[in-house]
Amino acid sequence: MAIGLDEVFKVLSKGVIISINSQKYLEVAKFLMIDENFDELYKILNKLGFILNGENGYFYISKKETMHEGELNSFLNNHKNTLIAIAILKQLFPYLERGSVLKQTDFIVHYKQKEDPRLQQKFEYIFKSKDLKDIVEKFFDLLEKNYILEKKESDSKDDYLVLSSIEYYTKIVQSVAS
Repeated sequence: MAIGLDEVFKVLSKGVIISINSQKYLEVAKFLMIDENFDELYKILNKLGFILNGENGYFYISKKETMHEGELNSFLNNHKNTLIAIAILKQLFPYLERGSVLKQTDFIVHYKQKEDPRLQQKFEYIFKSKDLKDIVEKFFDLLEKNYILEKKESDSKDDYLVLSSIEYYTKIVQSVAS
């Protein structure tokens, strides 16, 4: 099935960050990797006051003008759990990068080895739970919902592919931390 500008726009306009290594949005990413397609959608969005961003293997739409303070606060409030989850992920796996495979079982092992009460506090803040199994499932669901992780196989509950979009969130976490 050939994908067109309208399908690509529908996906991006939902606020989805498209990663080139995503199976779910592979056709959209391939479409955007073609310079002519990217340029055409860029021009259309630019006329509407938006920018099509494409960097480091991921694509997303942003506003043309700089966010004012209220919009920035709203963005941070809407994404705070995701940003905290990325901070946790990078704390446990500092060298995790796009294309890596992350296993829930490895995550649990690393978490238990850390024995860091601050990690537990972060988890409790996000998920309002102390049950490790529940927390880990919700953690992976959150990252999957935000297109940062994707199940390697639909029937697998353990293997997740780290999508290129992790770099987008990592940049934000690093800029807030510095």
